[in-house]
Amino acid sequence: MKKNWIVFFGSIAFFIVGAICIIILKLLFGEHYIDAMAVLLIFANVCFIIKNGIKKSDIKKEYIQKMEIKRGGVALIHSFLVFVFWLLYNATRG
Repeated sequence: MKKNWIVFFGSIAFFIVGAICIIILKLLFGEHYIDAMAVLLIFANVCFIIKNGIKKSDIKKEYIQKMEIKRGGVALIHSFLVFVFWLLYNATRG
């Protein structure tokens, strides 16, 4: 029972921290806060790629399904997808 309360309040705290981060991004970047979020995701993935390197063994179906971005190859795929979705979002914004 105690574990359920910890999970409940932990999820509420996570939501509050996320909302505060989005508010800060809106204050700093205005209407371009989604662009800043995409850049932050791509930057984090590039850091994982630099730290771990890209190995051929990293690109496996099971790693990609679990989206283990700690592996360099999966981080490369994830950063490519974030970049493509960001471009598509900007194309539909007009």
